[in-house]
Amino acid sequence: MKEWTRCPLRIKKNRIYIIPTKNGLIFIGGIVAIIATGVVYNNNLVLLLGFFLFSIFIISMLGTYQNLRHLTLEAMPVPDQHAKEPTSLPLKIINKGRSQRQMIDLSPWRKELKFGQPFQLEEIRSDQQIVCHLVLAPMTRGVHYIPRISLSTVYPLGLFCAWTVLDVEGEFFLYPKPLGNLPLRLAEKENKIFNSEMITSGHQSIDEFFEHKKFQRSENFRRIDWKIFSRRGKLMVKSYESKTDKCFSVRFYDVPCCNEEEVLSQLSQWLSQAREREGVFELVLPNCKIPFGFGTQHYQKCQRELARYGGAG
Repeated sequence: MKEWTRCPLRIKKNRIYIIPTKNGLIFIGGIVAIIATGVVYNNNLVLLLGFFLFSIFIISMLGTYQNLRHLTLEAMPVPDQHAKEPTSLPLKIINKGRSQRQMIDLSPWRKELKFGQPFQLEEIRSDQQIVCHLVLAPMTRGVHYIPRISLSTVYPLGLFCAWTVLDVEGEFFLYPKPLGNLPLRLAEKENKIFNSEMITSGHQSIDEFFEHKKFQRSENFRRIDWKIFSRRGKLMVKSYESKTDKCFSVRFYDVPCCNEEEVLSQLSQWLSQAREREGVFELVLPNCKIPFGFGTQHYQKCQRELARYGGAG
């Protein structure tokens, strides 16, 4: 992680760099030829044309420079994603200037993170904020910091290219890519230490609400839904659907493979399968254990532990 976040150049904050493009060099070369012709033949109209084109060249440089002024970036919450796939990075671009900006290209500063064509923002008005999604090249699993982002433009005439590099604060998780054909393993009986009412894992209930039914004298008073009683005047109890028959154990040592990354990919696959089956699952790694739980938050907690495994990122 640290290797690709380093940059050999020290970029000063909000500094804008500008150089002529290939078309700009051809344009200025033509201007020099026109002025030289006017001097040789002592032709004032040719000289006037040359100086007029040179003024356009200078105005174009100023316009390209101004097109990047007062633009800033802010990071949006980055959703967790899987490694070895293109990574979507939501960013908010803000125009704090008094005039609109046009034809702005966004791309990562590091070349190895570029994926496809740069994201181009056609127009952003004064004091406007626009959320865009920049796609990064596939990266390895781990906890990654948002890389430096380059804003560039050749507007208005394409004679100059201006760019600036911005630091954006934030981090995101890349889970191991889910791969593997091994069957998902049910939890052993000795590991099913469940309470008859519920089991908590990070304050998550293992039983899901199913329906309301009429109160019977044999029912537990704790199951009475008092909100229903206050509205209808009837004693109704909550019925739950148990998930204890869908308990899975996701264990590091159950994968017969020597390659650590392949093991983590199989564990990631098992976690995805357990969530799809709406089951309860645990994660057991050599350095930690996440007890039984279910739901999106528990799934995220387990996958993030896989992303961190071995100090990745």
